[in-house]
Amino acid sequence: METPFQKHEWVARYNWDDGFDAIWPIVDDEETEFATALMIYWRLDGPWFEAGATAEAKRLHNTVRERLTSGFYSSRNLQYHPIEDNQLSKTQVFKLRKSGLPVELIEPDYSDTDQ
Repeated sequence: METPFQKHEWVARYNWDDGFDAIWPIVDDEETEFATALMIYWRLDGPWFEAGATAEAKRLHNTVRERLTSGFYSSRNLQYHPIEDNQLSKTQVFKLRKSGLPVELIEPDYSDTDQ
């Protein structure tokens, strides 16, 4: 994966049954695009993450969420739209906002990008 776009596309096609070993280097790289990390968060079931998941899945989920909300991933050249990708209804979006999920994890602001 040479470019941020290639990394993003690789994550989009990743088979999550293959485990998390290949995902960790992406999560740990501060050069990872915000959109790519956000996709990882949502592919881990985002706000609906199951408490009964494995310890490694919990650690990955919590790490990527914390880094998304703390500004660890600052590059915003690519875009990922959770509402469209996950086909969230207006009711689901409303409930997620009401639950306190940061809006940046639902509707990220890409206004400074050209895409």
